[in-house]
Amino acid sequence: MRRGITLVELVVVLALVAVLAGLAFPAAWRAYDAIVAERAAQAVVAAHRVARFSAIMRNCRTLLNVAPESLMVRAIEGADTITLWRRQGPAADGLSLVGTARALAFAPTGIPLGVANASFQLQRGAAVRRVVISRLGRTRIERR
Repeated sequence: MRRGITLVELVVVLALVAVLAGLAFPAAWRAYDAIVAERAAQAVVAAHRVARFSAIMRNCRTLLNVAPESLMVRAIEGADTITLWRRQGPAADGLSLVGTARALAFAPTGIPLGVANASFQLQRGAAVRRVVISRLGRTRIERR
């Protein structure tokens, strides 16, 4: 009775593993893109909440800047602006922010100023997430 495997058996097994990996890799990459896009959309929603509640708690106007490189919340107190919160933007995770960078202003009541509806579209590969902010401050994430 012999022990071990032959070279032909090893090559066949390696070929099968390579074929299975080739089939699984694109699906895994698409799933990873969707996870990263969802995380970035949740970060935009979190920035919106921080800006809104900061305006209410500090009783002053706040600005939310959504740009590819950063998400930033600033408070306007008199002639000064104070940075309250800052995080990396979607570009840090390889996402693109479709459209122009925008700033949203919030009144001390927490209501956005001067916006009907704002939307931010984040894209990585085939994964697209769109964050929609209503005039009253409600947020939703649309998945495509």
